[in-house]
Amino acid sequence: MSYRHDSRSPIALVLAGALALVLGVGALMGGIAGFKAFGRYQSMSDAKNGAQIALVHARNKVTVTEIEIRNQNQRIQVTKQKAQIRYEEAVGLRHAQDEVAKTLTPLYVQMEYARALEEIAKSGKNNSVVYIPTGEGGVPLVSGVAGQPQVSPRK
Repeated sequence: MSYRHDSRSPIALVLAGALALVLGVGALMGGIAGFKAFGRYQSMSDAKNGAQIALVHARNKVTVTEIEIRNQNQRIQVTKQKAQIRYEEAVGLRHAQDEVAKTLTPLYVQMEYARALEEIAKSGKNNSVVYIPTGEGGVPLVSGVAGQPQVSPRK
């Protein structure tokens, strides 16, 4: 049996082991420190992104508010225009009524009444018309108990 003698001295082996241990611990500590630094960088980046997102949300809110204000102003304008249209229609109707009132006679009203009844009868819809006889001045006549027509009391 031959024993081979290692040329390395025990001190060199201990120093090499200690050096390897120190380098391993150093690498481990460096890795932990690097991870913490990365974590801090990520936190700062997240905070920066969060601030940017908050700024974008604030700008969007301002833009949405401005759009809502414009829409509300448009609705106000439309409402004003509709009111103006109703006013103009009322003025036109008043003028038409004034013109009709100048020539309106009881005979003309009776003629329009007869035309309306005739149109109802010809329409074929809801043409069950009850004719009520009228007396002097267009007052309806109501049949009495004995079958004799009676004139409604005048005021």
